[in-house]
Amino acid sequence: MQEPASDDDDPLFFVSLPASVRESYVFLARKAAQRVTALAHEALGPFGLTLRHFGVLNLVELEPGQNQRVVGARLGIDRTTVVAVTDDLERAGLLERRRGKDRRSFALYLTPVGVAQLKQLRKLVDLAQEDFLAPLAPDERDTLRELLGRLVA
Repeated sequence: MQEPASDDDDPLFFVSLPASVRESYVFLARKAAQRVTALAHEALGPFGLTLRHFGVLNLVELEPGQNQRVVGARLGIDRTTVVAVTDDLERAGLLERRRGKDRRSFALYLTPVGVAQLKQLRKLVDLAQEDFLAPLAPDERDTLRELLGRLVA
């Protein structure tokens, strides 16, 4: 019998924890975040992309011409990292930088390939999200979204 890849993959992992851990909001939120992030990264991985790349692509599509500093701030990504993410997307042919109004900044735009790939990526991330939410009924999903929205607002 093959060993689980990690403790999290063992079905007895959660139930074997003490109640003080199993009932901890911090622990549960962290584990849920780890699980949904892993599912999303599994979906995006074959494209060499992460959730940060996905977030940047989405924001740029919604508001073409934003500068990378603003995109980073909106996503909570530090300046150095947003430059690296933008570099990755530009090298992949998904995004292009154009000189902004201020010559020291760059405006970001999706390329036609980026627009097409983003549609595909959204479908894959939606499938990952569906997998994550599978144990919940539709009304429970709505409640979860509303509660999470209040917690992060």
